[in-house]
Amino acid sequence: MSVSQFFLEDKYLKSIISGYIYRSTQVEMAEIIENAFSSYINTCIEAPTGSGKTMAYLIPSLSSSNRIIISTKTKQLMNQLLYKDIPVVQKIVGRNKSIRSLKGRKNYFCPYRYFRFINPKAAFYIDAVSWFEENSKYGIIIEAPWGRLDNDICSLMTADRYQCVSNKCPYYEDCAFYMQKREANAADIIITNHFLLLSDIAMKSKDSFGSIFEYRDNIIFDEAHSVPDIFSQYAGVEFALSSLMILVYENKDIITINNVDKIYREFLKIIDKIKEPKELFEPLRHDFDNFINFISDVILSLDNEEIKEEYNTYLQLYKEFNSDKEGIRIVEKTMQKNNTVLTLKFIPFEAGADFVSGLKEAALSSIFVSATLSSGGNFEYFLKETGLDGLCETHILENVFDFHQQGRLFVPNISSFKEKDKVYKELISNMSGSALIICNSLERMQYIEQFLRRLKINKKIYTQSDVNIGELDFCNEDMVLIGSATLREGIDISGGGFKAVILDQLPFEYHKDIILQSKAEQISENSAKSFIDFFLPRAVLYFKQAVGRLIRHEDDYGLWVVLDNRILNKNYGKYFLDVIYNVEIIEDIEKALYFIKEEKHG
Repeated sequence: MSVSQFFLEDKYLKSIISGYIYRSTQVEMAEIIENAFSSYINTCIEAPTGSGKTMAYLIPSLSSSNRIIISTKTKQLMNQLLYKDIPVVQKIVGRNKSIRSLKGRKNYFCPYRYFRFINPKAAFYIDAVSWFEENSKYGIIIEAPWGRLDNDICSLMTADRYQCVSNKCPYYEDCAFYMQKREANAADIIITNHFLLLSDIAMKSKDSFGSIFEYRDNIIFDEAHSVPDIFSQYAGVEFALSSLMILVYENKDIITINNVDKIYREFLKIIDKIKEPKELFEPLRHDFDNFINFISDVILSLDNEEIKEEYNTYLQLYKEFNSDKEGIRIVEKTMQKNNTVLTLKFIPFEAGADFVSGLKEAALSSIFVSATLSSGGNFEYFLKETGLDGLCETHILENVFDFHQQGRLFVPNISSFKEKDKVYKELISNMSGSALIICNSLERMQYIEQFLRRLKINKKIYTQSDVNIGELDFCNEDMVLIGSATLREGIDISGGGFKAVILDQLPFEYHKDIILQSKAEQISENSAKSFIDFFLPRAVLYFKQAVGRLIRHEDDYGLWVVLDNRILNKNYGKYFLDVIYNVEIIEDIEKALYFIKEEKHG
C-alpha cells in the first residue's frame, strides 16, 4: 500500500484529525521519504511552514519495516511526537511497531552517585531522601527529579559521561540509562534529540567504542537546519571547568580541605584574568596549564584509584582540547547562581568530514527535514557545513500558502532609531491582534520592552524570559511578545495567532563575536568571501525561520514588518525578498494597518 493513500482516503487522516486539509506538498514529501527508505539515499527536504512535515515522515516510518531513529531538536518536541503525533499515526497505520525514546544521561537517576553523595548525608538532604524512599517503592527509578528538587541536588544523583563508571558500576544492571539504552536499541523506532544523537555520531567518527546507538537502516533529522551548529560542538571539545571543580568539592574529605582551598584560590586567579564573556584561549594558555598541573600534583598523589580515574578523564579532555587540530579555542565565562563558570571550547573550522564519517557508522542513509535548509534557492551552505555535498539528493517543496493574498511586507522608510521608535508606537498602539517582535540581541529586546511599557498601550507585553510561551493565548488576547533568536523557531500558532511579525533588524549575526570572527578569517584565508559564503546564507536562513512564524494556516493573514531598509536598498536584499516572493511591499503605515483590520478579512 502506498503512503499516499493515508492522506487521500477519508478513512485515514480525515477520520481522526479534526479539520484535516489535504496538501499535495505533504503527500509529495511522504513519497520522497518512502522512496529514500527503500533506496537508502541520503535526502534533504525543505518542506515549507504548514506543510505537515511531521505526519509526512511519521506515516512512512511507521509503515516501513526499516529500523529507524527519529531525532528532533528538543525534549519538548520529542514528547510531542511520543504522546501526540505517534498515537494518531499508529491508529491510521495499524502496525504494531515497538517505539522507545532515549534522552541524555543526565536525565536519568544514578543510584551509584545517590548512595555515594546523598545517602551518607541523609540529614542534610532530607527532601532528596524522602523523594528516593517514596519513588523506590515502585521499582527501579528512571527519571531524575529535575524541576522538583534543587538543581545542585539533582546533579549529585545524576551522572554525565565523564562521571559515569559504566560497567564497573555495582548498579550497572539496574542503571536507568543503560536499561533505557538497551530497550531503545531493541526497538523498531527510537525517538531522540539532536544533542544526544549528534554527540554519538561525533564519537563514532573517532571510535565506535562506547557509542550509544546501534546501527540503523535510516535516521530522520527533523528541524535539520540546526544540525551543523550542534554537531560542531561535539566534533570539537567542550570542557566545563565546573565539572572538575565539582569533582574536587565532592571529594573534599579525601583531597583535604587545605588542598581544596588551594585549588579554589588558583581557580579564582584565572577567573580574575578573564574580563569578557568570551576570550581567546591562547593568551591564557600558560595560566590554565599551571592550574591543571597544580590539580594533577594534588589528585594523582592520592591513594584513591576511583578519584584518580575520574580525574584522568578530565585530564584527557584537556589534552584533546589542546591538540594541534585547526579550529577556534576560546574560554567562556558565565554566571550560574552567583557562581562563575568557565568553559573551554574547541570548535573545528571544518566538521563536515567528521559528520559524514560518523553518519556512515550510524545508519545506511539519513533524511534531513526542515522548513529552512536552502538559501538563495539552493542547499549549498547546508551541504558544505555537513560535508554532504555530492552525497545527498535535495528537494525544495512548493509553498502551501498564498503569501500574495495572506500577507504584506511592510518596510517603512526610516534612517534612525528615533524613527524606528515612532513606527513601533504607531503600529503597536493602533493594530488589532498580537505582535511578535524578534531582535538581534537581548539588550535590544530589553530596550523595546521598556519603551512599549512606557507607552502604556492596551496590550499585554511579554519577553521570551517572562513566561512559558506555550501557555499564552495569542488568538484571544491582544499581546506583544518580544524576544531574540529563540523566537525565530518553535512557536506554532495558527488561527490568526499573530497579526504582525516584526524584525527589528535583518538577522545578521554580530560580526565581532570571536567565534564568528575566527570562522570568517578562516574562510577569507581560503580565498572565499566571508560575507557572501557565511554570514549572508546564515542570515537568510534565520530570516526564513522568522517570517515562518506568521502564516501557519490557510485562514491566517498579517504583516511581515522589517525595520531595516537594507532589504530594499542593498543588492543582497534580494536574497531575503526571495523568501517571501510575490508579496506586495508597502511603506505607508496606514496601508499596513488597513491590511490587518479584521473586518477586511471577514
